[in-house]
Amino acid sequence: MPTPVNLDARLSLAFDLYDPCELAADIGTDHAHLPAALLQRGRCQHMILTDLSESALNNARNGIIACRLTDRVTFRCGNGLQPLREQCEMISVTGMGGRTIRDILLSGQDRLKGASLLLSAHTDLPLIREAVCRIGYHLDREEPCYCAGRFYLVLRARPGAADLSPREIRLGGPLFDSASDQLIPYLIRRRDVLDDKLQGLLTAEKQDESLINQVREDIAFYESRIP
Repeated sequence: MPTPVNLDARLSLAFDLYDPCELAADIGTDHAHLPAALLQRGRCQHMILTDLSESALNNARNGIIACRLTDRVTFRCGNGLQPLREQCEMISVTGMGGRTIRDILLSGQDRLKGASLLLSAHTDLPLIREAVCRIGYHLDREEPCYCAGRFYLVLRARPGAADLSPREIRLGGPLFDSASDQLIPYLIRRRDVLDDKLQGLLTAEKQDESLINQVREDIAFYESRIP
């Protein structure tokens, strides 16, 4: 019997935001939990799985073999988007830092070929939003979730340029249209993080008035969105 794939809250959200498609790619796939679920549940018909090294790709291979999905998977070793040659309908890049995902998008934008993007980072979300704008894409979803003791955002981007304001780059754009029951807890957490940052700025030996004012404005914006 194939091994059924169970997803945590973050990967379940990523699954929900994935478009049904014939061909998709998962970059830096690691253990391939998300691709296995997409294939097993019929959301995607075939997937290209990439990782930096053969040893890392073996983790994915083992999981795909256990799920009896090898006939629907292509494995490729390589950096970022460089292994992609086909036109995919969706490309996911998750489980990395925001700086790494930013670099993957900027250095491999010629490999996107109009694919929609599913992105999730542990850090530096503003860098991802900036990169999405720079490659001529726009964000249509930013959804929060709580998983393993911390909050995450999962972002979806579509082809077609759309500018974001500096505040939207810092705090989010479509995020504030989310209907998720995790939105308010996420905003409260982000406000509290900024409160701590503000206290540090106010007690610093050399104060940056411009940054202090920006943080105060961002806290006030979060407060306006919290019931």
